[in-house]
Amino acid sequence: MIRPTWARLRRAGRVYCTLVSASLRGQMQYRLDFLGSILIQTVMGADSLLFIGAILWRFGPIAGWDIMDIGMLFAVSRTGMGIYMLLCNELDRFEAYMVSGDFDTLMIRPWPTLFTLLARGTGIHRLSYLVQGVAAGAIVVPKLAAEGVLQGWDVLWLLASVVWTALLFFAVGLATAAAGFWIIRIEELQVFTMNAPDTATKYPLDVYPSWLRRVFVTVLPLGLGSYVPLRFILDKGGSAVDLLWPALACPVAVCLAVGIWKVGEAHYASTGT
Repeated sequence: MIRPTWARLRRAGRVYCTLVSASLRGQMQYRLDFLGSILIQTVMGADSLLFIGAILWRFGPIAGWDIMDIGMLFAVSRTGMGIYMLLCNELDRFEAYMVSGDFDTLMIRPWPTLFTLLARGTGIHRLSYLVQGVAAGAIVVPKLAAEGVLQGWDVLWLLASVVWTALLFFAVGLATAAAGFWIIRIEELQVFTMNAPDTATKYPLDVYPSWLRRVFVTVLPLGLGSYVPLRFILDKGGSAVDLLWPALACPVAVCLAVGIWKVGEAHYASTGT
C-alpha cells in the first residue's frame, strides 16, 4: 500500500515540475522585459514601508512598535505573500477560468483540478513580492540581532512564521477562489478577503479596534501567521503559546479551504455555452 502511494507521489512531482517548467519557459521568453518589470515592481511596492517609516520618524513608535519591529513584521508578511503569489498565481486569477469556461479543461485531466490549476502557471512575474520581503528581512534581522532582540532559536521561529503566513494566504486564497463556483465574479471579493487584510497585517494589529483584530486572526487569519508569533518574539506581549497557535490553525484552515473547494467543484455547472 505504501509503495503505490509513494510511486504516485513521485509521478505527481514529475508532472508538476514538467508543467511548471513549461510555464516558466513561456514567461521567460522576454527576459529584459521580465527583469525590468520585477525591478520596477520591487521599488514601487516598498512605498508602504517607506510611508510608515516616515510616520515613525516624525512621531515615534506606534503602540510600542518602532521602525525595526514593523520592518520585521513587513518582512514576514511580504515574504509569505510572495511565496503564495509565486506558487499559487492561478488561484488569484481564477475568475477568468469561471468566466471563460476554461475550468472545463482541468476537469478532463487525470489529476485533481486543484493540482493541475496550481501547476498550470507560476507567478514568476510577481517575484517582486518575495524580493521585497527578503530584502526587508536582510536589513532588519541583523539589526535586531545586534540589539539583542533576536536570540537563539528566534530566527527559526521567524522562518516558521513565513511558512505559516504562506499557508494562511493559500487557505484564504483557495476559499476565495472556490467562491467562484457559486458567484463567478470574485475580483471584488478578493479585494475584501486578500488585498485589504494583506495591507492591514503589514502593521501591528494593536492599532486596530479589538473586533477587527479578532477578524484578522479568525475569519481572515492572515495576521495569525505573522503578528501573533512576532509579538512574542519581539517582546511586544503575548506568551510562548503564540508560537504554537499558527501551527495548529494552519492545517485546520487549509483543510477547510480544500473542503470548500471540493464542495464548490461538485456544484460547478460550466458557462452554459
